[in-house]
Amino acid sequence: MTSTPTVTNITRIALVGAGVIGSGWAARCLANGMDVSVTDPDAASESKLRAAVDAAWPLLEEIGMPSNASRDRLVFESNIESAVANADFVQENVPERATLKTEVHAEISHHTRPGVVIASSSSGLLPSEIQSQSVRPESHLIGHPFAPVYLLPLVEVVGGEKTSEQAIN
Repeated sequence: MTSTPTVTNITRIALVGAGVIGSGWAARCLANGMDVSVTDPDAASESKLRAAVDAAWPLLEEIGMPSNASRDRLVFESNIESAVANADFVQENVPERATLKTEVHAEISHHTRPGVVIASSSSGLLPSEIQSQSVRPESHLIGHPFAPVYLLPLVEVVGGEKTSEQAIN
């Protein structure tokens, strides 16, 4: 039996989109001892993401990390289904285009288990639009980070019309 993830038992993060924001999330999550699975359709994204994590790592070490923090906990997947299948939390970081984000969120929702929060790094789109094609709209919200993501532990959280209170909390 698989339990519904809660803030205290999230250990596996999936990132959809590996640009500047996705790379920052990867570094932050790895530095906090989490397993991180990433996907991005850009052929060069894996090497760029790993370089960004490597660049952030010395400062993260200086700040302090738990003993289980490791860059070796990063896995790059070839598609959304593989990246999100075992995730406790999904953070989407694709380009800021409503149609693209809506389609990506719909796909993510087909491959995650119930209760997994699916957050978007969107800075200007409505969460109700992004969640509109999802099979579990109650799981979707905006989780817009402050930059640089790997250093600032601040996230703006905004629910949509169908977002559950449990997802927001």
